[in-house]
Amino acid sequence: MPASSSPSPPGPAPQGWLEVWLEAGREGRTFTYAHPSGLAIGVGDLVRVRLQGRPHTGLVVATAAACPAAMEGRAVLPVDAVLESAAIDPLWQALLEGVARQCHTGLFRTLKSALPPGWLGQARRPAGQGRVLWTVRPNPAAAGETVTPRQQALLDHLASHGGARLLRDLVQEAGFGRSLIGTMERRGLLLREAARVPSGAGGRGAGPAPLESAQPASPAQAAALAAIADAPPGQSLLLWGVTGSGKTEVYLQAAARELAAGRSVLILAPEIGLIPQLLDRCRRRFGPAVIEYHSGMGDGERVLAWRRCLEAARQHAPCLAVGTRSAVFLPLGQLGLIVLDEEHDASYKQESPMPCYHAREVARLRARQTGARLVLGSATPSLETWWRCQPRPQGQPADTRLLPLPERIGRRPLPPVRLVDMRQELVDGHRRLISRPLMARLETLQERGEQAVVLVPRRGYRSFLSCRSCGEVVLCPHCDVALTVHRGPRAGGQEGREWLRCHWCDHRQEMGDRCGHCGSTAFKPFGAGTQRVMEQLATELEGLRLIRFDRDTTRGRDGHRRLLERFAAGEADVLVGTQMLAKGMDLPRVTLAAVLAADGLLHRPDLRAAEQCLQLLLQLAGRAGRGERPGEVLVQTYSPDHPVIRHLVDGRYAAFLAEELELRRQGGMVPFGRACLLRLAGPTASGTATAAAALAERIRPAVEAAGWVVIGPAPAPVARVAGRSRWQLLLHGSLRAADGVAHGTPDGDSDGETALPLPPEADLRRALPPGVSLTIDPDPLEL
Repeated sequence: MPASSSPSPPGPAPQGWLEVWLEAGREGRTFTYAHPSGLAIGVGDLVRVRLQGRPHTGLVVATAAACPAAMEGRAVLPVDAVLESAAIDPLWQALLEGVARQCHTGLFRTLKSALPPGWLGQARRPAGQGRVLWTVRPNPAAAGETVTPRQQALLDHLASHGGARLLRDLVQEAGFGRSLIGTMERRGLLLREAARVPSGAGGRGAGPAPLESAQPASPAQAAALAAIADAPPGQSLLLWGVTGSGKTEVYLQAAARELAAGRSVLILAPEIGLIPQLLDRCRRRFGPAVIEYHSGMGDGERVLAWRRCLEAARQHAPCLAVGTRSAVFLPLGQLGLIVLDEEHDASYKQESPMPCYHAREVARLRARQTGARLVLGSATPSLETWWRCQPRPQGQPADTRLLPLPERIGRRPLPPVRLVDMRQELVDGHRRLISRPLMARLETLQERGEQAVVLVPRRGYRSFLSCRSCGEVVLCPHCDVALTVHRGPRAGGQEGREWLRCHWCDHRQEMGDRCGHCGSTAFKPFGAGTQRVMEQLATELEGLRLIRFDRDTTRGRDGHRRLLERFAAGEADVLVGTQMLAKGMDLPRVTLAAVLAADGLLHRPDLRAAEQCLQLLLQLAGRAGRGERPGEVLVQTYSPDHPVIRHLVDGRYAAFLAEELELRRQGGMVPFGRACLLRLAGPTASGTATAAAALAERIRPAVEAAGWVVIGPAPAPVARVAGRSRWQLLLHGSLRAADGVAHGTPDGDSDGETALPLPPEADLRRALPPGVSLTIDPDPLEL
């Protein structure tokens, strides 16, 4: 559309026409502008334009020598100025086009998702200006003031570091909270000063710290490194190493080789909680210039990281970036190596907003385009990745090469798994949440100088609140889920205040004392969350030091780092947390890994329930015995004979994958077929259901003609979230060459996927009534 229909000011005739994308609306829109004579502008340039009289920053996405037919006879505004040339690399744009095809999403929606928030609105920082960090030092005028023990500890810490430290180092490394520092500033005990640091510098201390040397490689590590170095461009490799086998060392040594050759490296982790350890290891090996990128950073910090990658690419300088799934889009030039640590983790899949991409598949596409090697690392690889390692028919090689690391560093043994049959605990009259064997083992931690991690399926205090008279469960008024009971800290010897909270929309309400359905006062909380486990451990094992590690306690930029550093420093004996504590953390003093209520993980109505449960339990088991002392795993369950528990005990993950693959083959399920979920949400259940039914009938002929089936419409598993009704359609189709084939590109699609039999996204949206939204989720991990 034209940028303006008002008369244009007199001036020289334009030398062409430009399509400029602006961040307007949900996914951005393109507008036509005139190309002023004498101004060199090309596709990928950032330009300044005016829209409705206001200046905007836009991205040139197309050029034309002739005036578009729709613009004939209409006045069009010219581009005001070029802000940055070649801000978008053609190869990077080709990556986005491939992702848009894979995810059945418009290119501009994909572009908006890939760019850091506010990127178009950011002014460029003058070269050499650097960034501002804050230094904290004691206020000499406050000497002699009364302080708390914690405040005195901070002052002593500053004195031991020359009288001043960077604010971020006080928080991230020393573990002092921002609230403590803020309180001391308000009291005048501390002074904060700006310290400008050149771009790319780490700002940690007065001078560069000596870099850590590479560790001697074991024979298996050496073989893996040689295979990575000799792999052809674009090759995918699965580094399957048991927990503690030294996968990260392989990543670092492979990265060092690429950087020395002038090629950039991208290392991804599935969650923000894993970034601090990975980032620290990379900076100890390669220096402070390692680029960090994830959603836990501020918008300005992410824009700065993005521009550092762009500037390095323009100068043909290699760089190393570490981040979560969104970092897969960083504009790295001369990319030589991409690493996905914990490649099996579901956090690599984006469910909303669109595009619903999987970082592993984007990385695979990017590796093919750039010639980078793709290393997928895991102790429990996903079934899809393991399937790609199997030979193709007719003796063709697998498209992913398997690199095994079968032993832990130093030949340390894997921890044995011990089951506690909770049925027998009940028979013996022990009805408590924590079994007698686990209590006995926790009692020995302090005298042995050891630590433990305890996995609890849910956060909060209790899972839900229900009436014992009529069975009514207290639900969120905006979502079809039970409210979780939370409890505040004890105060003055009194129990903490309890309240109800929704983990979907964050609705909160007070605890009632009477059932709203039948009026009974027989209200009782059921289940147990991390808060409840913490309380029971503190009550029954007096003196045991505990740290809670879940989404509620790790909020904020440095929440994960702060708690893990406290635990690693020996400030607690037990780390109690949800699934995030099973993921990739290296804690050498942990000798016990325990699972409470494993049955809650086993019995889920989901295709991948068994696979994901076994992965989680094996990953948790890997947290124990990584140091000099041997470890053990203790699992409380009411289903000790369940196949997943059996495979956990014997540790034969490959046998489980073979069994699971055969079940999937028989059912024509992933990876022998594809699925796509269409999720609709609207203000009313009836309106959303009607829209879903109409959409199903519209797409059914083409879907069935392609050999696929349409299942539904049906209410989503959680049928209402934040007051909006949710319905869904499931599309499923078998790969046409799936039988006996370990890799499928049956239609010759360049992205290696069977195309979805759907009209364009824009056509689907136009068929929906106002107020009803649509999300297209190809290859969903949960149905």
